[in-house]
Amino acid sequence: MKKYTISDGAGTQAVILPEKGATVISLTRGGEEFLYRDPENLASGDRPRCGIPFLFPIFGRLENGRYSYQGKTYAMDIHGFAHTSVWQVAEHTPDTLRLQLEADERTLSEYPFRFRVTLSFQAAEGMLRIHQLYENLGEKPMPYSFGFHPYFRVENLENAQVETTAGMYFDYTLGKPAGFGHYRVGLAIPEGSGEAGAAFDRVQSPTVLHIPQEGRRVTMAYEESTTKLVLWTQAGKPFLCAEPINGTPNGLNTGSYLTLEPGQRQEAVLQIHIELT
Repeated sequence: MKKYTISDGAGTQAVILPEKGATVISLTRGGEEFLYRDPENLASGDRPRCGIPFLFPIFGRLENGRYSYQGKTYAMDIHGFAHTSVWQVAEHTPDTLRLQLEADERTLSEYPFRFRVTLSFQAAEGMLRIHQLYENLGEKPMPYSFGFHPYFRVENLENAQVETTAGMYFDYTLGKPAGFGHYRVGLAIPEGSGEAGAAFDRVQSPTVLHIPQEGRRVTMAYEESTTKLVLWTQAGKPFLCAEPINGTPNGLNTGSYLTLEPGQRQEAVLQIHIELT
């Protein structure tokens, strides 16, 4: 698989794999890696489980892996198909990579909508900027969700805290929600468990990942269309996922999605600013 590198010319560099779902597999500043990498996963046929996968047209799992539309049942894997698709390179310059994904025979078999998604990655001023363009090229309203699944490198989970403002915070470990507020939280894996997670609803930009003992800080800025943030980690893996999304698991069955009318398009931007502290 061919790797595409972009740089801001001042020490910030990103590497993207169009053939592996447009996944960002490296994001460095001053030579310091900010992402968790798994070369074995990247070389396999499995979905990307490292770097920054892009999620479309759903987030999470569908109930029984299926949903119904106009009386027909369709099957779709977790997080949709964008992160397992081969994207086409539309433009590559020293600081920009523009990729496109359009409906084809494979996607139409599980998602009966004609779409085009364009991702423009730009390295600029210590950040990776990801501009997104969603287009409905068909003749019927198109339900969809989108988001990103960044695996940030964290060698010791106790070193990391996530800071954001949200309308609700739910810690899966504690099993209870908390109301609107400004939060600075961490994750701890319970004894005997293999993972830990939490979620924010009605989240407000920006979100900051603090890793002071490891000398790194990440700030993610996004628009109102991003309404949720999911945190997740696994035991024995040096990462903390902080996932800005606008959908919910099983969204195509519950009605939790956005809709593009025929001929309509939507733009969104995610900015990931990386700092050495």
